[in-house]
Amino acid sequence: MRLVALLVSVAAMSAALCSGCPSYSVIPDADRERIEHDHQGQLLFFRHSMYVGQFYDDDRARLVHDRRFEELTYLRTVEGDPIPPAAAEGIIPAGTRVRVERLEWPTGEVVFRRPLYTPRYTTWVVLRVAADRGPEVTVEREQRHILLLPGGIIDADSFELWFDAALSTEDPNPWLLSLPEEQQHAIALKRAVVGMDYDALTAAMGFPDSITRDQLEGSTREVAVFGAISVVLKDGLVERVSDPSAPG
Repeated sequence: MRLVALLVSVAAMSAALCSGCPSYSVIPDADRERIEHDHQGQLLFFRHSMYVGQFYDDDRARLVHDRRFEELTYLRTVEGDPIPPAAAEGIIPAGTRVRVERLEWPTGEVVFRRPLYTPRYTTWVVLRVAADRGPEVTVEREQRHILLLPGGIIDADSFELWFDAALSTEDPNPWLLSLPEEQQHAIALKRAVVGMDYDALTAAMGFPDSITRDQLEGSTREVAVFGAISVVLKDGLVERVSDPSAPG
């Protein structure tokens, strides 16, 4: 995605969505039908590398998310404190093929039959995920993987904005393999490294919560925030990464 498109998407999504927050909004029935028609059964690719681990208290499924699991707030106590899922167990790299098995809306009947300690009131996008990265991989992982709809999505248009930011109809692997080896490795490990451009950065980290931009001594300086991680870019390239959890 080019710089202008990225900035427009981030600005729009930051105003409407919260990537780690729950979704209690009800999408109109007509929009649900349109979304299901367009996406159920669709073959796609992860745009970003994704953390993966047990789906909250349900060991029959796997959770996938582009943010660290400890930052997720889909499930809360009655006092309002977040209940994060168990720590992620691995990373599914960008460029991995997925199939949309179904979209599961939080209707009354569905909420009732979902396990208690899961995000019952959130829309679940149920995916079948390839065993490895690449368009030629057709063997799927045994367990279903669930992508959770963030807050702020109220209609088909806002759904499509979020969905297209997470999943791509175009195979990103040729582009990924054209990157410097250090950046390929960093994307697979969900790390930002100095020298990345916007496309490589978002392939590793997902879309940021916010971007601030200013001009300094003839250069464009931007700060992209991904949860607790902040990334400074100068003229479109990563110059510095601040990650409080990084060793040393």
